[in-house]
Amino acid sequence: VDEQPDGTFVCGVHIADVSHFVTPGSPLDDEASKRCTSVYLVQKVLPMLPRVLCERLCSLQPNVERLTFSIEWRMDAEGNVLEQWIGRGIIRSVAKLAYGNAQALFDADDAGAEPPDDMPVVDQSLVDA
Repeated sequence: VDEQPDGTFVCGVHIADVSHFVTPGSPLDDEASKRCTSVYLVQKVLPMLPRVLCERLCSLQPNVERLTFSIEWRMDAEGNVLEQWIGRGIIRSVAKLAYGNAQALFDADDAGAEPPDDMPVVDQSLVDA
């Protein structure tokens, strides 16, 4: 979420674009279509695509540009959507967080506190860029 000078907010959701690596109708595409998604268990992941794609080439890694399918909303302070954009993009993540880490950031911000000490380090120069 990025606050704009006019007091609105831009919120984006980005997913990795694997289409460069997966040819439509190929055996890889057929197998991925059967699986539909990666399955995340407590201590294990059952990936939709080969690990080299899921974990390296397409994964949204910190400080690495990746192709994405994205949606962004510009919203007012009450959360009303004023504009929407959907398309392909390039993003560079600033951190890789587990769900618990992300929740801890929200909780600390809501409480006006500093993030927990065990939080992954974020390169602030990338956030401010």
